[in-house]
Amino acid sequence: MHRPLIAMSAREIYHAPYKITVLSNIDSYTDYIRLAGGLPATVLAHDKEEAEAAAAAFDGLLLTGGEDLDPAYYNQENTCSYLSSPRIDESDLLLYHAFKKAGKPILGICRGIQVIAVAEGMGLIQDIPSEGIYGPHNQREAHPPVPNTEFFHDCIFHEGTRLHELFGDRYPVNSFHHQAAAAVPAGMKEAARSTDGILEAFECGNILAVQWHPERLSHDRKHLALARLFIGDCSADES
Repeated sequence: MHRPLIAMSAREIYHAPYKITVLSNIDSYTDYIRLAGGLPATVLAHDKEEAEAAAAAFDGLLLTGGEDLDPAYYNQENTCSYLSSPRIDESDLLLYHAFKKAGKPILGICRGIQVIAVAEGMGLIQDIPSEGIYGPHNQREAHPPVPNTEFFHDCIFHEGTRLHELFGDRYPVNSFHHQAAAAVPAGMKEAARSTDGILEAFECGNILAVQWHPERLSHDRKHLALARLFIGDCSADES
């Protein structure tokens, strides 16, 4: 039986002060893909040619979480962003465009939804707490902190979307972010918002993007079903 091969966007783990290792940042992503029936591998694209080669070789792309994108990509000064390295930003954007061009399925998680938004010409809210109108969105900073594998707030899902078919009208998610997409990209459909109004998900065909971390909730059947939906898209792409 064919198991779809999934490219996971690389992240940098710093072993200060001596070295940097490029890898997918935590095992939960690889476990999430494997539980859903896929085979994960970490990819870092240095240029457009490498990104297009990855899109040809892999069945789907998982854009993982991580540090903030450089606001220069969406024409803003850096006011509240904690940057990853330039090569990680560039690789994510190259991979997204290459997989989209190839028509391959894409799942964006946390930073991943923000990468998609920026790649499609949208801006980001650089710091949700600074806006002063939203509730908390980082459960590590709650009092007391809420564990990664527990729910933190509800999302409201919109009828007529694939995510609504999975989660229904309202369902809890976890939350570890201080930034968010400011608007839904043109041609994509808003799928969910938090109860305080933060954009939490959008989709378009075989592109699914969520602001929370479903890979840390794989013990929940609906969040595991999201991974299976993505892997099913990747399998259908091969049939």
